[in-house]
Amino acid sequence: MDFWAQHKSFILKALAGTLVFLVALIAKGITYGDELEKAEGANGRLAGEIRRMKIAPVRQIQALEDNEARLMENASTILKQIGWDSADEQGLQVELLRRTLGYLRGYRDMDAGSFDRAVEQMRQAIRDDLNGGFGQLRLRVRDELVDEASERNISVATGIGFENVLELQANELTKYLLQLELVARVVRSCIDARVEAVAEIRLREPREGETIPDANPEFLREAYVDVALRSKQDVLTRVLNGLDEGKRVPWRNLRIDRLPRPADHVGVELTLVVLWANPEVPFVLKEERGS
Repeated sequence: MDFWAQHKSFILKALAGTLVFLVALIAKGITYGDELEKAEGANGRLAGEIRRMKIAPVRQIQALEDNEARLMENASTILKQIGWDSADEQGLQVELLRRTLGYLRGYRDMDAGSFDRAVEQMRQAIRDDLNGGFGQLRLRVRDELVDEASERNISVATGIGFENVLELQANELTKYLLQLELVARVVRSCIDARVEAVAEIRLREPREGETIPDANPEFLREAYVDVALRSKQDVLTRVLNGLDEGKRVPWRNLRIDRLPRPADHVGVELTLVVLWANPEVPFVLKEERGS
């Protein structure tokens, strides 16, 4: 009795603490028991899905990886020869500006520093005002090439194909810079070769059936420039052969007609192809792209 009287308060507090601990354990067991049961069910479902999955043999996976590496290597080779790498689109645009201005007589005698500043100024003008800056560029290319050609009695289509390009969107800039670089290159070649006339230059999108079959548009894109030339046969032969020098220009739909006069003159009509691709785009099967 003396023990109970002396330690009654302590014993009751200890019993209360034990009861709270037991209740907490029971509650925890109930909570985590439900979660464990749910987790076991989820694991069971995942295990069933994994058992039903068809996993390719290691050799087949390795063969697919080797094939992808070969495709990437082939894409790189193609871009070096006949196309443009658009993975770094900003860098590509600067390169196209450099090439385009480099075809113009007014920039040929510039020292490297002055030329770099001219390219940067044109780039900044386009960045500040897309349509105004690009319009300034195309008009400069047109004026300089047409004026120089006129001085040499060479007729060049007045608008050099860009007379209807009045407004463009930001995602169209690379395409038009590619076409403008190609037009400037061809006209430059015609002036240097003393072609009699660049009778027509027309920009256009590919028609149905003209593009590379099943090409992934996220990887590879095409745009066309139709041109019509008139001159002596040997002069036009030099111009056409020049398309294979440096960055080669793919072409198709070639038509050559002998003109009634002068006797040694011919007319040439052909479609020039601009190709650009982003090799960083993953290869995707046609059926996966369509799903």
